[in-house]
Amino acid sequence: MMKSRPRPFKGDDRRSGGGIESEVVVATVNGRAYFDFVQLLGGLGLRYVSKLPWEVSGSETRLLLTTRKELEAGYPGDHLLYEDLSGRRLLDSSKVLAHLLEGRRDTLVVGMDPGENTGIACLYRGHDLFATSCDSLDRAADLVCEVLKVESKEKLVRIGKGDRQRAIFLARGIRDRCSGKMRIELVDERGTTKTMRAPIHRHGRRDASSALIIARKQGSEFR
Repeated sequence: MMKSRPRPFKGDDRRSGGGIESEVVVATVNGRAYFDFVQLLGGLGLRYVSKLPWEVSGSETRLLLTTRKELEAGYPGDHLLYEDLSGRRLLDSSKVLAHLLEGRRDTLVVGMDPGENTGIACLYRGHDLFATSCDSLDRAADLVCEVLKVESKEKLVRIGKGDRQRAIFLARGIRDRCSGKMRIELVDERGTTKTMRAPIHRHGRRDASSALIIARKQGSEFR
């Protein structure tokens, strides 16, 4: 069980000379698998160490990423196999986090900041999973339906209500289009808008950054 959130680090400890034991070990000589694993970890801001498959010790590794062929028989530690990935970045990223954040509440929260460009941000078990923006409300609603396909016991969509007309349109669209059980909330947007002097969120868009703040604020249930 993970006791603390991994510190963000985009890179390989071995290559960077960090010398710090990592939460995650990537152990494969399969070039395609290695590339895809590293892309997933980099997108999540998680640090990792690269090792050869025969160098891995279960007692020193929180999560091993490898292939079925290279996994040692009877390996005692937690692991995720390349063959079990779907090839869909969002779903595969959530699989990695599900292993690392096993002790956290199994929640998926989507925040939306409606506007001419609608910001969308997703938190899975409290960790940033996804953030972007859409120039169409219909496209934004469809994208949220895709995000909600991530497996989770609790699913919550929080929509900023600064532009109430757009917020209601999105809430109804998501309720009608998306399958499965979810809770939709309308959130007061005060305190979420970035000023011109404020630093842009690492995802590169102020609307996505505002959506992330909305995702963390409790709202009133939309019925």
